[in-house]
Amino acid sequence: MTATFITVIVDEHEDLPEGCCMRFKAIGGSRIVRRVRLDGDAPTDEWTVESCGTSGEPSPAYGVTVEDSSAGSSVLIYGGARGLRLRPVHGGQVVAEPYLLLAERSVLD
Repeated sequence: MTATFITVIVDEHEDLPEGCCMRFKAIGGSRIVRRVRLDGDAPTDEWTVESCGTSGEPSPAYGVTVEDSSAGSSVLIYGGARGLRLRPVHGGQVVAEPYLLLAERSVLD
């Protein structure tokens, strides 16, 4: 069986001035991800997540289980050319990230 790799390439822009280029070995299939929990189990730690395209247009973010040397496996959340946009479910500042690497339990839907 041929290994599948996910390459995350995020263009440099004002929200992520360093951009990003990373490669991960997938061990599962991809799926759309809409909501994640970043810091613990409290409902206030829930964030919506979407992809940001070349012109800033929103689209779905995707998640795939990948090999992770520190945890065995994690879920890679990735998106478009300008990375991801995270919004706190209960209000707050929008955060730009090139990608997320989370435990499976942190992916809510």
